[in-house]
Amino acid sequence: MQDIVEKLVNTLGRDKVITSGELLRRYSRDFWPLLIMREQVLNEELPNPLAVVIPESVDDVSLVFRIINESNDAVPVVVYGGGSSVTGASYGAYSIIIDMTKLNKVININTYDSLITVESGAKLRDVEDSLNKVGYSLRHIPQSFNYATIGGLIATMSSGQYSTLYGNIEDMVLNMEVVLPNGEVTWLRRNNIPRASTGPSLKYLFIGSEGMFGVITKAVLRIVPLPTSTMYGAYKFNSLEHGIEALRELMMRRIIPAVARLYDESEASLRFGLDKSLLIISFEGYYDDLVRMLWVKADEIIKGYGGEYVGGRYFEDWLRTRFNVEEEIEAVKKYGLWFDTIEVSATWSRINQLYRDFRETLPRVNGVMGVMAHVSHLYVNGACTYFTVLFKPNVNTYWELWSKAMETALRDGGSISHHHGIGIVRSRWLRHELGNALSILRAVKTALDSKGVLNTKSGMFFPD
Repeated sequence: MQDIVEKLVNTLGRDKVITSGELLRRYSRDFWPLLIMREQVLNEELPNPLAVVIPESVDDVSLVFRIINESNDAVPVVVYGGGSSVTGASYGAYSIIIDMTKLNKVININTYDSLITVESGAKLRDVEDSLNKVGYSLRHIPQSFNYATIGGLIATMSSGQYSTLYGNIEDMVLNMEVVLPNGEVTWLRRNNIPRASTGPSLKYLFIGSEGMFGVITKAVLRIVPLPTSTMYGAYKFNSLEHGIEALRELMMRRIIPAVARLYDESEASLRFGLDKSLLIISFEGYYDDLVRMLWVKADEIIKGYGGEYVGGRYFEDWLRTRFNVEEEIEAVKKYGLWFDTIEVSATWSRINQLYRDFRETLPRVNGVMGVMAHVSHLYVNGACTYFTVLFKPNVNTYWELWSKAMETALRDGGSISHHHGIGIVRSRWLRHELGNALSILRAVKTALDSKGVLNTKSGMFFPD
């Protein structure tokens, strides 16, 4: 493998290939809580990647794969964007990492067709800033807003805090340029169009693939005008179940909020100092009278299920603190604890049982100190439930709580992931969710990447 590293250095130049141990160290982990715990709490030294390639063009990316394919060794390659994956998807120990962040140009903003063309290494916050300057927005705002790159968001099938109204990342992607594992560069379609019935949509080979089938280098995304009218507030409920019924009714009646986050008593207490389940909710658009009408109808429905209006302060508190990732990590460490988040999805008829079983099962794991949750990302037929688990820092505890969580989600009819993706942490349970259909993924992987080079290290996707 060292021969390949030397060839990459000789071909691309030392300014594009990092081989120094100290410089490699910053790539030794992503935001996977297990790795942060091992490094910052258990004081372990994590293994470094073999090398980091920092391409400055799509031709550089293509050249990397042509060099690797010339070798007889199957060198693992990991694609790295903002490093904000919480599942180990961009964990690159003993691999060659491709850091995409120098491919960061906004190529074109077409406000008439509501499209933006951008390189995949551009940070979401920078793309959003460029759009805001001309009165537009992606309206895709995940908690990783300050870190995530466009390519990473697409590759992990990201969801944002405004997804209920504007959709998830897959709803925004119209077209992509990708580099296949053999080095071939191709756009997925010749023209940018709103929809086409021209066979299976190839974009779904790469959306959610976590770099397994190729490297996304450019993307064409849908944009929208910045909303000019917004109403927001909060309601408390005597039970989470009553709040869930209210959210279901809103979606069934197509009274669609921009943001709706329903916290159980535990999370509402920790985040807002409230001893009841709390719903924070907002509506937005371009006409004050229409937004107000939506608010009035939503208010009727929410109060009909026992919601009591408690003003706008809680929504404002959330808005102000929603990106405080580092502060939350430090707060947990002060109590001698650690945490992870597990977001699963289910239909309306299954959400309550899934929630109860998580709250009953996970505290039985030795070392787990607390479980809290909120419901968000609403659909006509269901929603995401996002659990935060607090536990004493211990690797065995970590894997046991994940095992119980995945088994519970599958048993209760949910998905093992809503928007964080698979990575390393969930790979062993993917076959239980996909069943025989996993063989389709395996066949596509073999066809596109016969050496198994791209992002399948440590058994990712295929743990066997």
